[in-house]
Amino acid sequence: MATIMTTKTIVILLLALTLTLGGGCAGIEDALNLRKPTASLEGLKFDKISSDAATLLFDVAIENPYPAPLPLLNIDYNLTSLGKPLLAGEADLQRTVPARAKETVTLPAKISYSDLAKAFREVRPGTIIPYRADMGLSVDAAALGTLRLPMKKESELTVPAIPNLSDVDWKKLLLDKPIK
Repeated sequence: MATIMTTKTIVILLLALTLTLGGGCAGIEDALNLRKPTASLEGLKFDKISSDAATLLFDVAIENPYPAPLPLLNIDYNLTSLGKPLLAGEADLQRTVPARAKETVTLPAKISYSDLAKAFREVRPGTIIPYRADMGLSVDAAALGTLRLPMKKESELTVPAIPNLSDVDWKKLLLDKPIK
């Protein structure tokens, strides 16, 4: 009986030593090769432009290290420039990333020119503005539960020109469609 107690004590001490020297849970995850999914903001660009707003596209690269598909739950975003808020929101994502795959998801978000003008009185088409994006992608990581993968990026963005309605050929537009 004394030998069994000694063996148990040695195993417990070795496990405690491994956890202490191995960095706790992170050390165990590494030892068991339990990698977490990763996400990074790869780019931000303007897409559709109207007379009152523009659509921004966030390109988010997601890597799924798991042997099963990874459900994406939602993404939250906060875009600032020189400390001034530009855009914030959250969107539900009804997608999955295939097992052991890397995929880029594009998230559209609208920004009105009035919001942009409130933040920057001197903004004109062609102006390059610095931005900081703080985002979080929530995923359902099965055994680990819901994880929020934080992302940050600082870069620059060129403000597009607002479409000029005086440049539209109204006669051509009206003649192209039959009037009913």
